[in-house]
This record gives sequence, C-alpha cells and structure tokens, in this order.
Amino acid sequence: MQDGRSTVQKIRDFFQAFSEFLGRPKTIFDIKDRFRLLILFVIVIAILEWMLYCFENVK
Repeated sequence: MQDGRSTVQKIRDFFQAFSEFLGRPKTIFDIKDRFRLLILFVIVIAILEWMLYCFENVK
C-alpha cells in the first residue's frame, strides 16, 4: 500500500503526533514511557558532553 504524502508531510505529522503524545498522559504507562525518554535524552546529552570534553583535551 503506497502512501501518497510527501516526506516533509510525514515528518510534520510525526512531530505533531509526538508533541500531542508528550502533552497529555492518559495512563501510568505513558508517564513511565516519558520518564524513560527523559532519562534517555539526559544520557545522550551526557555522552555528547563527555565526548566533547575528551576531544578538547586530546594533545
């Protein structure tokens, strides 16, 4: 089954649905998923910061 929407429209729809998902938790599982997502973002940011720190101090 072909989807006739453009890639830009698909990306726009994804971000709109994702923002709606983040905006209104319905169950305890949604809250757990959001907490896991927040932890994942924190971990990714910490790894990127550590990598930048290591690359700055390489002599």
